[in-house]
Amino acid sequence: MKKEKLTKKQVAKIKTEILEKYTISGLWQTMCGYIVLLFVKELLTDNYLINFSVDVLVAIVAFYITLHNLVNQYKLISEHGISKKPFVFQIFGYVIGLFIVIITLKSPFDISFAILVIAFLTNKKLFEKELNSIKMK
Repeated sequence: MKKEKLTKKQVAKIKTEILEKYTISGLWQTMCGYIVLLFVKELLTDNYLINFSVDVLVAIVAFYITLHNLVNQYKLISEHGISKKPFVFQIFGYVIGLFIVIITLKSPFDISFAILVIAFLTNKKLFEKELNSIKMK
């Protein structure tokens, strides 16, 4: 009986660690993805925060971090046999964010960050639901 409880505790701990990795990766991805979207807006309006060279350098680093964390999330999903729905939803959030940035170029309001955060929170909930439904051996 003790072995079964230990195993359940270990499974719960492993699932918690997986969810933490996924969450941290998603947070980095959201923040850096927003920096990339800001650069796209700056590029299209030709109005840079510092100057083009510095802004493009920051955007490249942010884009790399975003892609790296997307790959990390995809690996976590693939390793544990979870459906790709959370990953697709995150990509969809970036596409919608880019679309909003392009549409609202001249507007002083920027809701692309809110869209990325909503996509991240929904993505995390979908992943958590899928993770809790799988059986670990």
